[in-house]
Amino acid sequence: MKKSLFMIVAALAAMATVSCNNAENNAEGADSTATEATVDTNKFPWDFPQNVKLNAEPGQLVLAPYTFYPSKVEEGKELDNTSMILYYTTMTEVGETTSKLNDGKAEIPNALIIPLDKNGTAKKGDILLTWWQQGSGLKRAIVVDDSNPAEPLVDYLDLDYGTDEKPGLGQKDANKPLKPSSFNVIADGQWQPGAQIAYFNGKEWEAGTLIHEQDGKVIAQMFAAIIKAYPKDKCKLIPFKEDIKEGDKVFATFTSSYRDGYTVLKVDNAIGRVWVKDQHGSESVKSIAEVTKSL
Repeated sequence: MKKSLFMIVAALAAMATVSCNNAENNAEGADSTATEATVDTNKFPWDFPQNVKLNAEPGQLVLAPYTFYPSKVEEGKELDNTSMILYYTTMTEVGETTSKLNDGKAEIPNALIIPLDKNGTAKKGDILLTWWQQGSGLKRAIVVDDSNPAEPLVDYLDLDYGTDEKPGLGQKDANKPLKPSSFNVIADGQWQPGAQIAYFNGKEWEAGTLIHEQDGKVIAQMFAAIIKAYPKDKCKLIPFKEDIKEGDKVFATFTSSYRDGYTVLKVDNAIGRVWVKDQHGSESVKSIAEVTKSL
């Protein structure tokens, strides 16, 4: 059973990577997969405010599902039950409930758009919201070198970390620079875009990345890049800077949710990684967003 579940998760990850590579874009907003068709952007199935105020201006970099949302609307898909990866593109025109992106080729609900700081700087140890700049798609990263605060070197937290014998993308794309104006600093303990959240569904705590919080509600990217909205009081923030030490008993992510019964084997705060062992003795490497002491 465990082997089958692992194969399913691996397949999902592979599909997401292929999707990312196929829909790669550039800072100027060019993307061959973006649709120019007029879509009904009133289609908004999430129980979340649509009047999200965006602090952005034309030409500013943003993260948004600007290829996925229009195509899913056009196809008549269930928007709250389909994967929608947030890529980077540029703002064209800011509206009250929807905004135009990618040279006006896509119109997206403001609730699904995250502006990136056009004058951002970072220091060593900061947690950043950005995209995988050697690939694509929303990612969090930790600053490992701040010699150039506007173009810091980072390790990506949301890429798999393998072993010394079989390194994962987390190791292969470590210590890489970010482009200027391509990231936000995530303040620990704040309900801001990029924060790690856990949502209690009545049985378990599902893991996700916050997109926006407003009026007692949250909208987030959950497992398999599915966008969901929840009451804020059913969610918890997962600290990035929690004091976790070797030997601690912790919750850690297993596929889509946090499970208890893990023991910390090793912590490397400089790269934001925690080595854990489950109750059956299986060892794995998690990011600091995937481990917490309590829920």
